[in-house]
Amino acid sequence: MMLTTTTKWIGGALLFSLGWIVLGACDCDESKEDQFPGFWVSCIGNKPTLMSYSGNSATIVTSDPQGGFAPGDYDCSHDQNSPQYKGSEDSAPFQTGTPSGPGGAIARRDETARAATANPPEAYIPKLFRYLPYTPHIPALTAPACQANFPDVLSTNQPEAQVTRVSTCPFQMKAIIPVFTNPLQIAVTPDGSTALVTSYGSLDGSGGAVSFINLSTNQVTQTVTMPFQVTPNGLAISPDGATAYLGNFRPQGQSILVMNLATQAITSTISNIGIYPSGLTLTPDGTQLWVGSPIGPETDVIDTLSNTVVMRFNIQDVTDIAFNSTGTMAYLTSSLNNPGQVLAINTTTYQIVNRYTVGNTPADIKMAYGDQFLVVNNNGDNTISIIDLVQNAVKTTNVGGTPSGIAFVQ
Repeated sequence: MMLTTTTKWIGGALLFSLGWIVLGACDCDESKEDQFPGFWVSCIGNKPTLMSYSGNSATIVTSDPQGGFAPGDYDCSHDQNSPQYKGSEDSAPFQTGTPSGPGGAIARRDETARAATANPPEAYIPKLFRYLPYTPHIPALTAPACQANFPDVLSTNQPEAQVTRVSTCPFQMKAIIPVFTNPLQIAVTPDGSTALVTSYGSLDGSGGAVSFINLSTNQVTQTVTMPFQVTPNGLAISPDGATAYLGNFRPQGQSILVMNLATQAITSTISNIGIYPSGLTLTPDGTQLWVGSPIGPETDVIDTLSNTVVMRFNIQDVTDIAFNSTGTMAYLTSSLNNPGQVLAINTTTYQIVNRYTVGNTPADIKMAYGDQFLVVNNNGDNTISIIDLVQNAVKTTNVGGTPSGIAFVQ
């Protein structure tokens, strides 16, 4: 049969269009991640686990609480593959299913991710999900190679009147630096050039000193002797590195001495404070100095512009104080009761807004991980307490020995 030219063109166009329709319907490159762009919960090792697709592979996201994913809402005690949601499946933020695939309706990935970070606030939660067409490669954790810029550890040796400097990589003694009698606390200037050491001095309380150590040479460059019966203990350095605050650890005549670090001169004395000032901590902006006493009946707040006490709390036996990054909240360790407490104070209203029960005789306290966690050493029962400020929960663990001092390795 002979076809006209026009008929041939029409037929070719129809075949071309049909081909595109077939190819469009096929979508042969579509992966399971494209088909199921969401998350589901499965039982992995008897633990509810958040799952997702990466291409065609099922991938474990986390088995720990994360935003809207609460493992405690699922039951893995009966079925290894399909956990039961404790409540209506329709109200579950994530659908249940087997390790190889989701079950039930699938939420869109962006909607699910927003639900996961809705409560608590997103600022406190690490980013687990990346909106990419693939899952980025995460290398295996390995021990870092030693480098010359790894931090050193400085500590006081009170009986021997020494400061020791230890390198962390490799771990070895780097220097032993003689200082004034009975050194207590040590702090480093913001530029890292100088360490200050407070020394109580003779145990008869006749007077102590402050030693200045050049950290480039590990040598004491200046020893500033204090006046009679001034026995330095607590120590804080301003964020600009210009001023040091020294606590005079005396039952009578207690005070805070203000030192100009450029001249090593005492420029003023703050009196009428609580006895045995030891826990000196500046707010992040340096505008307030909070002063606690491990054996005193009160805690003072000093305005550093006027050097006057602006607030006095009836909070006893405070060893250390920590602030959040914005300085809006203060956290005080108090060993008055057994077990001890950490008190949360709003620094604007000076109101106690929360109390956390920790171990016995809490001492050092530090803020960590985006203002979410507080770490507390408890000297009285050999424990460390971790306070989760988002979940409002405390976990206390026995570590043996007597924990003292806190440092974070980045």
